[in-house]
Amino acid sequence: MSPRFIEQPPLLIAGMREPLDEQSAEKIPLLWQKFGPYINHIPFQKNAVAYGLCVRSSESSNGHYYYMAGCEVSEFGNLPPDLSPLIVPAHKYAVFTHEGHVSSIRSTIDYIFDQWLPKSSYKHNSQSIHFFERYAEDFDPVKGVGGIEIWLPLELS
Repeated sequence: MSPRFIEQPPLLIAGMREPLDEQSAEKIPLLWQKFGPYINHIPFQKNAVAYGLCVRSSESSNGHYYYMAGCEVSEFGNLPPDLSPLIVPAHKYAVFTHEGHVSSIRSTIDYIFDQWLPKSSYKHNSQSIHFFERYAEDFDPVKGVGGIEIWLPLELS
């Protein structure tokens, strides 16, 4: 599984957040169920692409993360009260395609961190975003298949 590399400008994401903890495997699907009705109904939403972001919490100095289900917007105006804004800084990313059902996404993430990254000449830049999942417009949340990518931020050299 070889990545492609992309220089991505900042992204404005509007979405719902959930702290990551030992119950995350159960909480994240529920978060997507709550967030799903907002897709294509968020003010200033750019397209139907959805993002699942693993974000370092700025409220915590001990490295806690939260997960955010969201969509890209052109501005944060008129956000519904249940949604939070997030600016994803510009980064260079290694982008991996996940093949198969969304339920097996953990195997792709494990491959990236346990096999690809240690053997690569790159360093992970996790200052704000640990990584994110990008669900293309053809992703079918009912069937759990379609375009899924994992974006890993890299340190710029």
